[in-house]
Amino acid sequence: MKSKIADVLNELLKHKKLDKITVKELVEACHISRQSFYYHFRDIMDVVEWYQNQALKQSIERSLEAPTYKAAIRGFIYEAFQHKELILQLMASQRRPEMEALFVKAVHTYLQELIRGNKLRVFCSPEDVESVLSFCSCGLVGMMLTNLKQKNLDVDVLAEQMCRLLTGEIPIRFADRKSGLL
Repeated sequence: MKSKIADVLNELLKHKKLDKITVKELVEACHISRQSFYYHFRDIMDVVEWYQNQALKQSIERSLEAPTYKAAIRGFIYEAFQHKELILQLMASQRRPEMEALFVKAVHTYLQELIRGNKLRVFCSPEDVESVLSFCSCGLVGMMLTNLKQKNLDVDVLAEQMCRLLTGEIPIRFADRKSGLL
């Protein structure tokens, strides 16, 4: 039933903004009662979060089967771009801050699983791992959301840049005018 509700919501999102979809409209389109909806979900955002978590689980499973972390991350990015229209629709809603938080949480979980599955290694103290994951999650989501709007984006180039950033192959050094390196 949860899948059915989420699938119908995705169909509605192709024609209507998230902010304009009501529980009443969703249950009518699903041909279920309000009681049935509320048995499974608290509200529309709960459906979105559930759907995203299901997609994330599937993405993690596929990524852990990838031969390298680059292949895993490339696959994750490709999946995001396959859902480009849905993501852009969700980001255009008044709930954009909630949606961004969900995406950051999903990418954070994804990176944690890559580390747990030994696809990605973090070379820092255990105390710093959470900070690194938070920073990388926010950065990757920012890059994806910015690039989703581009018409002729080369997803392979974006995936390669993200992988190079994650591995430190793109060195980042900040300096101030007086003392040099920070």
